[in-house]
Amino acid sequence: MSTKPNGGVAQFSVNAPEFEEHRYETYRELRAKAPVFWHEETASWFITRYEDVSKLLVGERFITSRLVPAKMEIVPEGEQAEFSDIIDIISTWMVYNDRPRHAQLRGHMNRAFLSAEIALIQPEIAKIVSEQLDDVLLRNGTEFDFVTEVAHPIPALVLCKMLGIPGDEVKRFIQWSDDIAAFMQDFVVSPVPDREISAQTRQSMREIVAYLTDAIAERRGAPRNDLLSRLISERPGEDGQLLDSEVMTQVIHLIFGGHKIPQFLLSNCLHLLFRTPDAFTAVKREPEKLLTPAVEEAIRLEGPTQFITRHAAEEVEVHGKTIKQGDSVYFYLGAAGRDPDAFDDPEAFRLDRSGRRHLGFGGGYHACIAAAFSRVEVEEVLKGVLARVPGIRPRYDLDSPRWTSNPTFHGILDMPVSVAKSDVLPVASASSASGPSA
Repeated sequence: MSTKPNGGVAQFSVNAPEFEEHRYETYRELRAKAPVFWHEETASWFITRYEDVSKLLVGERFITSRLVPAKMEIVPEGEQAEFSDIIDIISTWMVYNDRPRHAQLRGHMNRAFLSAEIALIQPEIAKIVSEQLDDVLLRNGTEFDFVTEVAHPIPALVLCKMLGIPGDEVKRFIQWSDDIAAFMQDFVVSPVPDREISAQTRQSMREIVAYLTDAIAERRGAPRNDLLSRLISERPGEDGQLLDSEVMTQVIHLIFGGHKIPQFLLSNCLHLLFRTPDAFTAVKREPEKLLTPAVEEAIRLEGPTQFITRHAAEEVEVHGKTIKQGDSVYFYLGAAGRDPDAFDDPEAFRLDRSGRRHLGFGGGYHACIAAAFSRVEVEEVLKGVLARVPGIRPRYDLDSPRWTSNPTFHGILDMPVSVAKSDVLPVASASSASGPSA
């Protein structure tokens, strides 16, 4: 039993349905009474105030490279082999490496998110959204599930297009990403990683490694006009350039993060617009002007990443509590985003918000490398959706959506929606026009 003080706040389980249901009430209590809270279930400190999170994420006092080995240290003896195939890959990701290795990896992978790269994909996103919605409406008519038909597949389709992965591989791609997400959700918060989840993910990891190894070798021989070709080093292993095997593992990280984060941000943002009719009307009227603040508010209020984990590289004292070197720390971005000391009317979804920036993509040198791309992608998808089906409206209980049950990622699992009959007509007309002539 830990003897570390808890500030008078009762212990709770982050895996319990009650936590998901009352997440923001818990954040509020922690910010007010125990901004540095020792959580026994995760054996970690929870930090929830905006000022603390924003300051402590900067610099070298809290690091990421301890998370994977610390988790593996508590796996029962003899079971490490159950996870080794996965661990060997995720331990190479830049998110689990600190300087100077992180700087090398980030410098190389930054080329995926240069403004020119983002500009190249924007018209492709619009085309993907249009084609996907045409297909959805043709198959479903006026009712469909926004997550299943839009938020889940479209980020995967976008990544496939960027990387030069053929369209007929998208279903495999989505399965790989979903399996990696299932493992990561479990790995971060479970006392011991789940062997069944690991077994499924291990198979997907083997498949994606084989696929990308072949794809990279093929592009080295015959480069294409795609991101995968541009990520390959000209002189692998020389002057700090990445080996092909290192590019492959970083691309797996890109696939995982570049699929799941936009998926949840898309669903969460549309949900908030549904819940705020005046804002929704305004966004539909002026999407070019108002989609950006709408997406930023969604990241602040219902961010896909509710917390990020670090370990203390040195002893740090915060609000009278001593965080010892090696202690695990959860920085709650979701709690910081609703801190009344940082944001006026913090529980409200406001398109006119100004002042401090949210921390939804983290901070310091580990801040999300794909933040700018994710913003653009989500805005482009929502702009395409609102242009194609302006009559979209919810067909689920806005007060009780079905959220993810794991605390690692925060998003809506299903969103039944309907659209106006007039939104379907262009598809029907196009279908009729392309049919056989009399």
